[in-house]
Amino acid sequence: MRKLLNYFGLQKLPAKERKTILTLFLLAGMGVAFMFWDGSGQPKPGQAAPELPVKGPALAEKGDEQWSESRLEREVAAILAQVKGAGRVVVDLHLATTAESQWLYREERQERVGATGQGNSPGELMTRREPVFQRQSGGVEAPVLNGQKAPVISGVLVVAEGAADPAIRRQLGEATAVLLGIALHRVLVLPWG
Repeated sequence: MRKLLNYFGLQKLPAKERKTILTLFLLAGMGVAFMFWDGSGQPKPGQAAPELPVKGPALAEKGDEQWSESRLEREVAAILAQVKGAGRVVVDLHLATTAESQWLYREERQERVGATGQGNSPGELMTRREPVFQRQSGGVEAPVLNGQKAPVISGVLVVAEGAADPAIRRQLGEATAVLLGIALHRVLVLPWG
């Protein structure tokens, strides 16, 4: 560092000015670096995009298809079929609850002070809750969906060709538990046939 300071003649300057000049050099270097970096993260036209590994076979999905039990079963089976030695895989979910729609509400709260007019007297708290509506095409108003609460999965049955092998059965069970975020004791893996 001292050689660099001597090379530029900065050793003779007061510490405060030296710090300011070094900061300016650093900012100028960063500016030059940003000029050469386009920041898009996309490959340049002459470069080929890197191949990404595919998790499983392409699933036939409808553009407007939302969450469904059968879709989740197909996706989990497609991922588990990629485990070495698993072979064909079928997954069956058992749900404890159903999906629950959560609607957007507007809340209005009012607090009324007691009849005595004193600040320490008990008051009444009133809350009014109304659904929020959105006008759609054709002038029809519909409530605004805020999201969906996923159903609770109580158990999973996995049937696989390779499940006769205990090591593959264990791998399939652990993978299923991780994929669905459930406890391992809720997964049963059985051999095909």
